[in-house]
Amino acid sequence: MADTAVSILVVEDNVLVGLGVKDVLEADGHEVTVAADGKSATEQLATRAFEVAILDLCLPDEDGAELLERWRREYPGMHVMIMTAHGDIQKAVKCIKAGAFEFLTKPVEKVLLKNTVRNLAERLRLNRQVNLLSQLTQRETATEPSHRIVGGGAAMHQAMDLAKRVASSNFSCLFLRGETGTGKSLFAKAIHGMSQRASNPFVEVNCSALPAMLVESELFGHKRGSFTDAKEDKAGLFELADKGTMFLDEIGDMDLALQAKLLHVLEEKQFRRIGDSKVVNVDVAVIAATNKNVENQVAAGQFREDLYYRINVIPFHLPPLREHPEDVPELCRHFVDIFARRFGKKIHGLTDDAMSRLKNYSWPGNVRELRNVVERGCLLTQTEAIGTDLLFFPTLPGAAMAVAATVTAPPTPAGTVMSMADAERQAIRKAMDEAQGNRNKAARILGLHRTTLYKKLAEYGIE
Repeated sequence: MADTAVSILVVEDNVLVGLGVKDVLEADGHEVTVAADGKSATEQLATRAFEVAILDLCLPDEDGAELLERWRREYPGMHVMIMTAHGDIQKAVKCIKAGAFEFLTKPVEKVLLKNTVRNLAERLRLNRQVNLLSQLTQRETATEPSHRIVGGGAAMHQAMDLAKRVASSNFSCLFLRGETGTGKSLFAKAIHGMSQRASNPFVEVNCSALPAMLVESELFGHKRGSFTDAKEDKAGLFELADKGTMFLDEIGDMDLALQAKLLHVLEEKQFRRIGDSKVVNVDVAVIAATNKNVENQVAAGQFREDLYYRINVIPFHLPPLREHPEDVPELCRHFVDIFARRFGKKIHGLTDDAMSRLKNYSWPGNVRELRNVVERGCLLTQTEAIGTDLLFFPTLPGAAMAVAATVTAPPTPAGTVMSMADAERQAIRKAMDEAQGNRNKAARILGLHRTTLYKKLAEYGIE
């Protein structure tokens, strides 16, 4: 959720409802502040900016609909969602006309609340990307640290050799395959940066993050009045990526109808905006990526066979980290360098025991998981070397089994063997000390949701 986490102001006079909304959205990675009335909300807005507001219409000191209208004038960049127990149609229409993004009726289902905010957050991310692309005069290249591919093992050498050959050609389509966290986005940026299109836009879209209609609008644009929220003509991301590269992540989740339109663009290099008869011509190289078995999806009728053959011209497999563990030390050095500079610390690496442990772990989350483990270690360490006590692995289903099966915990100074629970307990204690007892801050340090940390504190008897 890092790229799609947003700051949210919840305005709700019922304390339990407000805290319930806060817990649901914080568990999804968002930063949430709760205000009990209009006055408190206005005071919060005077001190900081919020990307999203969730507003109860029935407040003790002010009419929510009037507050909405005022906020739309004073804070035009803030998206407001209405939440009320009084879900009459007239009030909903009035709020939508006044500029509300969505109208939710209490009691709001948790899944509906999370998905509505997720959709809005992804929309905001795409809008930021569009604004950035329109202002950009030059592009990042593969030589920059953020796009540098790290790894000297045979598997990564083979992958990089293929990437260089592909980049030097005038490719139109490339298909990246690999598990979650193997670096598909990074490879896509690197290939773009080494290609003839490097000085032109690189546009990234997550196909699974938005409803089909919204994805279609973002990709191809729309004409004013073509649907309810189409209040002005809008160029799509394909137009903004002209002469550049489009990276379609999680293409296996794309709606079948949208797949047909994508196939047309790939074959004809033209499309029409939603609701428009005018043809738009584009020259875009497309890099598609998935972690799914697309062949099975084709057999099940979930993915178009013709699109599969069109994007699979140059298949590109990225190996999971467990297949090239020899690259773990170099990756660790790379990440330590990044985070030591970011946190302003002098850290030269990991202890021998810590490095041995990382090399023997199975890494179900691949390079992304390794990066997170090193980042947490850099944040918590008070010495120049990250020790085993700071290696905190996620406790997702199966993760503990992976650790137990592949890692023998190093001995503690007393000569006893430290269990994963002991290592986890130590990491939580360190985070609590670092946060001076502030549980929310400790949760952020550890990369845990607040409710998960509370359960761990109770489990280990940590005050």
